[in-house]
Amino acid sequence: MLSMSSTDYLLLSTTRGDPQLAETIWNTDANAGFKSRYLLLLYHCDRLIQAAQQHHWPVPTELTPCFLESRCNDAIAALGGSPITEGCYRVAHAVNPTVVTSPLPYPDPMAASLWLPSASTPDPPFLGPDLLTVYLDTAPTPASLFTRTKTTYRDHYNAARDRSDLPPLPTSSPFEVVLHNEDDEITETSIRNIAFVRRSPPRWVTPHASSGCLPGVCRRWLLEQGRIIEADAGELKKAIVRDGEYVLTFNGVEGCRLGRVKLHSA
Repeated sequence: MLSMSSTDYLLLSTTRGDPQLAETIWNTDANAGFKSRYLLLLYHCDRLIQAAQQHHWPVPTELTPCFLESRCNDAIAALGGSPITEGCYRVAHAVNPTVVTSPLPYPDPMAASLWLPSASTPDPPFLGPDLLTVYLDTAPTPASLFTRTKTTYRDHYNAARDRSDLPPLPTSSPFEVVLHNEDDEITETSIRNIAFVRRSPPRWVTPHASSGCLPGVCRRWLLEQGRIIEADAGELKKAIVRDGEYVLTFNGVEGCRLGRVKLHSA
């Protein structure tokens, strides 16, 4: 997570640190040929710059992928880890960098995006992490600058998690909540972007950026690779989310993770 600050909140971007990514062709391609053990580092840099502009903040001249790589390495080293040979980390960039570390055991963070349900494979194979149980929020979260950019101001996300009785972050949990805006358009989850199986032939369809969702770095990569597509107007409405349907969730730390909708409380 790299952040830039005002007096009230920070701009953030959180990435996955994983030695195998330095030798992964698609990650190097996404970083414009720059080999990095951090997931989609160039995209994180782009998003921070765009967010700073949206918040009308000055963009630091040193904000480059090489700078982010160096800060990530320094932060891991400060915790006694090796930025070259140690396992996977959740890396948080800040004005004064801090790092949160956690195991991320599954090997290919994008593998889940390659599965779609079909007559022959109606249920997904095991692709690493367990399925998320995904609830539908009971109240709207209006679209705003704070849903379109990632910041430390998270009251709206915390409120959505509270309504579904999810534990406060950063507690790890196999549960998530899907948000919708004031027009009942699905937007995202509390910490992930999301896609639903729609159309014929089936495709992973993600809320359109106009819904007010966060334009996440993993979302950008999946769109560019054609693994997901953006929804048309009215295609992803709260009323047509189905109990038991599979969803694809994704962010810049986990990569992709499958989930299943549960429309009633446990």
